[in-house]
Amino acid sequence: MAENWADLPQELLETCSRQLLLDDWFAFRSVCSTWRAAAFEERVDVPWLMLADDERTETEHAELYSLFSLRTHKVALPEVKGTRRFSSRGWILTVGTDLEVRMLKPLSRSGAVAAGRDIVKLPRLDELPGWDPESYIPGRAYADFVDKFVLSASPASSPDYMVMVLYSPYGKLGIWKPGNEEWKKLTRPGNAVLDVIHYKGQFLAVNTPGDIFACDVDGPDPTAQYILKKPPEIREDGFMQLYLVESEGRLLLVSRLGQQGGSDDDDDEELNGEDCKTNEFQVFAVDLEARKWTKLESLGNASLFVGFNSSFSVQVDENQHAIEPNCIYFTDDCPLMYIFTKDGGGKDMGIYHMEDGRIGSFYDGISRHPISPPIWIEPSS
Repeated sequence: MAENWADLPQELLETCSRQLLLDDWFAFRSVCSTWRAAAFEERVDVPWLMLADDERTETEHAELYSLFSLRTHKVALPEVKGTRRFSSRGWILTVGTDLEVRMLKPLSRSGAVAAGRDIVKLPRLDELPGWDPESYIPGRAYADFVDKFVLSASPASSPDYMVMVLYSPYGKLGIWKPGNEEWKKLTRPGNAVLDVIHYKGQFLAVNTPGDIFACDVDGPDPTAQYILKKPPEIREDGFMQLYLVESEGRLLLVSRLGQQGGSDDDDDEELNGEDCKTNEFQVFAVDLEARKWTKLESLGNASLFVGFNSSFSVQVDENQHAIEPNCIYFTDDCPLMYIFTKDGGGKDMGIYHMEDGRIGSFYDGISRHPISPPIWIEPSS
């Protein structure tokens, strides 16, 4: 029998570490050097996938899937249960059936789980400009009102951060700054907005045709102005979703193409009701100064992560063997269809290989939800 805890058999310690919640795993590793060495290996500096809620259980734990260990971890996050959620810069924005809007950080910068801490309360959903109380059905209508959430900086590192949300109908933009008691609507020209990014000190947005415009959020009446028309090579056949991503200092426009629709009687088993199925991606580098586009055939050692979250890139090195380079990792992003499908969103996920257009899988399980499909959690810098 071991005389002290540090002398317990390594095999026993490793087995115990695999049974723990993620926050307890961090605590386990901090006991002593022996326990740290015995704990199964995991990394928090790679993207994580937050899985959809399991509506069959009443647990207050969220599930995070690790691309590194290919394990699913439970994390105590009662604040996210039953909410519609989005992510940006490692933070989660939740929209509840009570119309409350909150931000929280599931993983702290040091790697420790911050459940119950680092929670920021924002103005309610019904305080967004354009909210129609007549259309609100308690417990449901909020589901398709907010479509995306983008931070200018992490609240953990900058007190001057801003929050921008993309919301319905017709792709509107709302802005909030700490200390403000209400959202401000940004007046945008023309078509609905599909995605937003904070790039080199300003918010940029892309609309449904693929035009880029800059957002002026400093004045009393935030506005947006066109700066670049869509790429001439962009295709618009079938389902198309557009993303703005920063990669190695460059601004990229990513076009996601696929099928949408079908019926339960279709021969294509990949489509069910109004499900979406991604077939291809196009990537364009944006030169804002020269006002031109360059179509990219390769991302080099970078990989992109797109979906219901704000988009981001990861530089893949020899220590990040869990992530494949020159790929686009995507989660479901056909939000308006979710409430009409049998099982909700979460089916259209995979890895797109830029080299040959092949689509593979990164998660073999089933994770679907009508209002809150799986999202990427960006690693903290």
